[in-house]
Amino acid sequence: MMHICENTLDRMAWNRLAASFVDFSLLQMWEYAEAKSVDGPWSVHRLMVKSGSVVVGLCQCRVRRIPLLGAGLVWVNRGPLWRTQEVGDSRNLLEILQALRRYWVDERNMYLRVAPPISGAERESVLSSPGFSPARPLGEWVSARLDLSLPLDALRANLDRKWRNCLRRAEQSGLRCQDGTDGTSLSQVLEEYSALRRRKELGSSADSGMLLRLQERLRSEDKLRAFVASDHGVPLGGIVIARYGLSCEYLVCAVSDKGKALNAGNLLLWSAVSRMKDLGVRWFDLGGMHPERTPAGIFHFKRGLGGQSYALMGSIDAHRGGLWDRLINWRLNRGRGDA
Repeated sequence: MMHICENTLDRMAWNRLAASFVDFSLLQMWEYAEAKSVDGPWSVHRLMVKSGSVVVGLCQCRVRRIPLLGAGLVWVNRGPLWRTQEVGDSRNLLEILQALRRYWVDERNMYLRVAPPISGAERESVLSSPGFSPARPLGEWVSARLDLSLPLDALRANLDRKWRNCLRRAEQSGLRCQDGTDGTSLSQVLEEYSALRRRKELGSSADSGMLLRLQERLRSEDKLRAFVASDHGVPLGGIVIARYGLSCEYLVCAVSDKGKALNAGNLLLWSAVSRMKDLGVRWFDLGGMHPERTPAGIFHFKRGLGGQSYALMGSIDAHRGGLWDRLINWRLNRGRGDA
C-alpha cells in the first residue's frame, strides 16, 4: 500500500528526483512554487509517495488555510508526478490519488483539488476514482510540443510553408536575435510584455513579477532564457523560455507592430528552438494551444511550427462535503480560489 511522507529532500535533490519522472513540469519545480507563494496567502508543502521504502511519486502542493477553522484548499497542479516511463500503469496513479485523499481530506479536513498530468485512457480511469469528482468547469490543458531529438533540417521541414516563408524573409532582411539569461534581457522583455497587456487589455497566466522572482531563485543552468530581436539596433520585441529537466516551455511573447511586420516573431521562436536543441533539451512545449480559449492569431502562429498536440485532463476534487467545503467549491467554480 502506498503512503505519504513529508519531504526530506533539499531543493537540488527534489528537482533532480522530480526530473526523473516523465511528467515533470515547470509547475512542480521547487523554485516555481516558492516564487508563486512569496507574497500571498499560500504555503508550499512537498510530499513523497512511497511504496515500502521506495519513492514512487512526488507531489508539490500549494495550501491556503482558512484561519482558526482547520480547513482550507490544497491545490496540486500538474501533479502528482508518477510516471518513470512514457507508458505508465494508471493503477499506480489511482493508488497515489487515494493516498493524497487520505492525507489531506480524511486526516486534515482539507479541500483537495488536483490537475494530474494525464490524458487519453488514463483520464477515464481517474474520473472514476472513488472519492473524487470532476471540477466544474473541468478546464483541460491543451498544447503541443516539438521533439528536438530530430535533426534541425527535419524540424524546419515540418514548419508550415507560410510560417517557413515568413522565417526566411526575417532571416534575409538582416534581423538579429540575441539570447541570454541575464536579468537585463529578461526585464526588457517582461516590461514590453506588461505594457502590451495593458495596452491591448490582454489576459494571461504569465505574471511578470512572479517570473522575475523565479529567475532570482533558479540555478544558473535552469534560468529563464530571453530572446530579443532587433533591426539595425532597434529592438523589435522578445520571448521568454523556461527550461526544466529535458523540456522547455514558451512562456511570454512581446513583439512590436514593426516587429510583426518584419516577421520578428518567427525569427525569435525559431532561434529559441535552435538554441534549446543545442543546449540538449528534448521537448519544446509551445505553452498552450487550446482551439477555443487561445486567441486565434496566437493559436495559428504556434500551429505553424508543426508540433505534436496533446491534452491533459482538467481538475478533480475531493472533500468531505461540509459547509466550508461547499463554500470553497463555490469560489473555485467562479475562478476566485484556484491559483
